[in-house]
Amino acid sequence: MVAIIFHSEDSGFAVISLLMPDDVATTVAGKLGQVHEGEFLKLHGKWSEHPKFGKQFQAQWSEHTSPTTLTGLEKYLGSGAFPGVGADMAKRLVAHFGEHTLKNLEGSSDNLMLVPGIGPKRAEALAAGFREGRDRHRVLSELRGFGLSSNHTSALYERWGAAAVEKVKQDPYALVGDLRGVGFQTADRIAITVGIPRDSAVRARGVLVHLLREASREGHVCLPEMMVLEKLDQLELSQASIIEGIQRAVDSGRVVLVKLDPTGLKPEDQAFYLSELEEAEAGLVDEIHRLQVPNAETLASQDQVLRAIEQSEFRPDESQRQALEMALSSSFSVITGGPGTGKTTTLRLLLDILDRVGSMAVKLASPTGRAAKRLNEATGREASTIHRLLGFDPANGGFRHDADEPLAVDYLIIDEVSMLDLPLAHALLQAVPDSARILLVGDADQLPSVGPGAVLRDLVEIPTIATTRLQRIHRQGEDSGITEAAHAILHGEMPVSSSRSDGRGDFFVSYREDPMEAADLVEHIIADRMPDKYDIDPLEDLLVLSPMYRGALGVDELNQRLSARLNPDGSGFEWAKGLRVGDRIMVVRNDYERETFNGDTGVVTSITRNELLAEIDGWVQSYGPGDIDDLIPAYCVTVHRSQGSESQAVLIVLGNSHYPMLRRNLLYTAVTRGKELVVLVTSQSALRRAVQNDQESLRYGGLRARLG
Repeated sequence: MVAIIFHSEDSGFAVISLLMPDDVATTVAGKLGQVHEGEFLKLHGKWSEHPKFGKQFQAQWSEHTSPTTLTGLEKYLGSGAFPGVGADMAKRLVAHFGEHTLKNLEGSSDNLMLVPGIGPKRAEALAAGFREGRDRHRVLSELRGFGLSSNHTSALYERWGAAAVEKVKQDPYALVGDLRGVGFQTADRIAITVGIPRDSAVRARGVLVHLLREASREGHVCLPEMMVLEKLDQLELSQASIIEGIQRAVDSGRVVLVKLDPTGLKPEDQAFYLSELEEAEAGLVDEIHRLQVPNAETLASQDQVLRAIEQSEFRPDESQRQALEMALSSSFSVITGGPGTGKTTTLRLLLDILDRVGSMAVKLASPTGRAAKRLNEATGREASTIHRLLGFDPANGGFRHDADEPLAVDYLIIDEVSMLDLPLAHALLQAVPDSARILLVGDADQLPSVGPGAVLRDLVEIPTIATTRLQRIHRQGEDSGITEAAHAILHGEMPVSSSRSDGRGDFFVSYREDPMEAADLVEHIIADRMPDKYDIDPLEDLLVLSPMYRGALGVDELNQRLSARLNPDGSGFEWAKGLRVGDRIMVVRNDYERETFNGDTGVVTSITRNELLAEIDGWVQSYGPGDIDDLIPAYCVTVHRSQGSESQAVLIVLGNSHYPMLRRNLLYTAVTRGKELVVLVTSQSALRRAVQNDQESLRYGGLRARLG
């Protein structure tokens, strides 16, 4: 290798100048892993013609090879790939051993002491360093041959050393979920490469774990036993392999088979769980039982409640009074209700009453940073994310506050609980001390959490959980269009455009049957009408929502269209995966070191050859090729990704191509994201399908059965 033109430590992508056997330098690009000048490489890939840089070789993976000349041997050993061997030491070794240098480095360290100036310790260190470098090259090359990225191969070598190749050959399916970015298809491909039969217990175990992991990504906590057996039976697996594979998964502790009814259908049904989810579900039940104190003492007197109400700006209705009494007299309680039913005002009144009681440590939190910020603005009280409240430690992936070190709190209020998934709910309740009370607040009719479980929806259906549902709509008059539309949808009625005396309104439905016409209308409303008529900044005050990624009205197409219209001069680099300077972006992974969270939005401020800078929530964050997948364009996002957020204006797109996702709770959730203006661009049939389809997406789990 002549020179390294570019190299990313994170992704392993490199552009190098390679001297070919005919002494002609050739440009090579690809994910080459760790490379050093002077190394000899054997490359696998294909030739291509780059529009800017001309002919180059696109390397899919590389192997390190031994040089065939003494000059090449000096460069190879002095490349920095072998610990303790620099350019000077490489020259001395080759001068002494000549073409037998590698053989002597691989042999006894006694041979190395024959070189002038090398003593016993130095000789042993050189031999050990060479063996480490040689083993690393061999292992990384073999792992790259399996189709694994340089990041994955490096991680496996750090974990298992020279045994990494054998570990992968024994069970490539164990990599799924263990290495970020390695999925079942990759593992299945490796299994074929290393000769694992399609009908084997190893594959059956891998398929079982994969099915449960995929189910958890779809929100399920478990899967019924019969469903799993049917799926396994469809994948070229014999009964013997299935039985042995299940046993291996259970014996290894990765999977648990529980005699439980996951859907409320048959008490005798059994369900397969990933062990961590079964532990979280059973643990959550235990924590709820622990925190439910029978006949708990009422925190405030009737006089304190009445005085707080008299001094309040609003008068609670009967259901709100019931909610207040419940929250003051129950150790574990839930308040649920739709938009405009007074959840926030009830919460503010409760906080005023708790202030009158005095000497209480009251804490407020929400699942996301956006929701916590809204809670702070609505109540005037400090609110944090649940992760920050619990003290997440990125070093070990756990929380500082748990059962052994509980929170210092007397009354804990969690808002937007529809977003709370099962594992986080378990971790949260573990950290609540026995003496504390907890109130969960949210809209059970919204979409459930992105993560596994439907915690709020399950809790409000359990008779033993103290629950109040607020139903009376308090937002009336000229500002009620969004609220009326949301409640109409909730009751299975077609929403209609609102009208006010000034002709502006706050909820509008525009029908377009042709998808391209609808996309053109969306662009016109966002780029022209909203800024002109409503003084709305599309990059700051607008949330554009679509149910799916594909199609003319999908998230991907709308992002491209809106990026070109709203940010025509943005520039970027290929590694940034389409992101350009000036683009609106969203974070899609919780990153506790940066303190950025799934759903946070920002703007790209700079992109160089290996770094993207983005301003997110007032802070400039740096991203490289290795973590660019943490960001997506956010001119348009899915409804699921909008949970917990609120925007001055919301534009919702529904088309016939979105048929699989056209559900009542999805549309309801989308409409309730808007504060001042909601525009719905749709076809008649798509809207009718969404409103009439009240079949919530089924989520398998045993929380209701365990608590009931």
